[in-house]
Amino acid sequence: MSQLLFPPRSSGAALWLRGLALGFCGLACGYAAAQSAAPSRACPAPQRMQALSQAPITVRFVGDLVLGNSHVVENIPAEWDAMYFGQVEAYLKNTDLTLGNLEGVLTQYSKTLKVTGTGRSYAFRFPPRYAKLLKDAGFTALNVANNHARDFGEQGFADTGDNLRQAAIAVVGLKGQFATLQVKGLRVALVGFGFYPHQNMVQDLAAASQLVAQAKAQSDYVVVTFHGGAEGDDAVFHGNSNELFLGEDRGNAVAFSRAVIDAGADLVVGHGPHVLRAIECYQGRPIFHSLGNFVGVGGLSIRSMAAMTAIGGVQLGPKGELLGVEFLPLRFSERKVPQADEREDASHLVNWLADNAKFSGQFLHVPANDASRKVLVDWAAKTVPSAKVRE
Repeated sequence: MSQLLFPPRSSGAALWLRGLALGFCGLACGYAAAQSAAPSRACPAPQRMQALSQAPITVRFVGDLVLGNSHVVENIPAEWDAMYFGQVEAYLKNTDLTLGNLEGVLTQYSKTLKVTGTGRSYAFRFPPRYAKLLKDAGFTALNVANNHARDFGEQGFADTGDNLRQAAIAVVGLKGQFATLQVKGLRVALVGFGFYPHQNMVQDLAAASQLVAQAKAQSDYVVVTFHGGAEGDDAVFHGNSNELFLGEDRGNAVAFSRAVIDAGADLVVGHGPHVLRAIECYQGRPIFHSLGNFVGVGGLSIRSMAAMTAIGGVQLGPKGELLGVEFLPLRFSERKVPQADEREDASHLVNWLADNAKFSGQFLHVPANDASRKVLVDWAAKTVPSAKVRE
């Protein structure tokens, strides 16, 4: 079946969403050893996300955000401002913390060393005023440890941080650093990782574990967000091994995620493959291995596996105890922005990936409409037929 499995829909999308609305080394080593020795713990069964959460503390997160590129940034229509998050804003704003991955820069500096226009290299640049747009949409923190953070050099990277801070958005993913936010009295640390040497690297498990242990020592709850993994339809599956893409080592997502949880992370959120991946539970902590794209305006594909997206979330008690896991299936409109997914293809995909995972682990299944499951599963099996082999 072709990509027409996901034909444009718009009339019922808004109604559907409204319906749902009703001396750290010793510490690091000791903590990791204690976590590794502990028996495996279960995570709460995921719930379908409602716009208004009843939990004491709600944290939500999405994947890659692309809101333009070097060619259109000066001529973006004003009406686009309301388009990016218009159908999902209620889910992003009615939280205590919303995190995303900013896949580009907020700068007026227009010189890039990338050779664009070939279909193999992209330079993503957004208007600086979009920092306020992101804040108004509900984002409180954004990761900048990714492969587009320096599309416009150090100047573009520095401008991005300045613009985010001016909009009161926490900058996550600076080398050797973590951000800390006070959320209803809970100290939440956010640590961002990428796969380049100027970032906290997913490939360096020892350094990653040490940084996460430091964050844990200074906070009550630790969120790790990472950009890594291969890309494309086949990348919905991954094993417990290093992934390569375009000749780059983009890390072992399984080993990395489990290592940072052993070091003290309470939640791990992945992005980078531009497609959804399975949700794992390790030592009672959820790992969203990839949430794919969230806004693709300016260059990201919405074809085939990339047509689906989601919002993930966790519900916490006042002391950071995990009370619930949330999931909202979405799909992309023709304009590459998230909208309702009445058929819940994203949920079916995540569950199918869990059932056919290429590595051993404890996986979470999200709520999904059984009536539409077979259509997605049959299509997915034909799209990536070679991937269904457990390692």
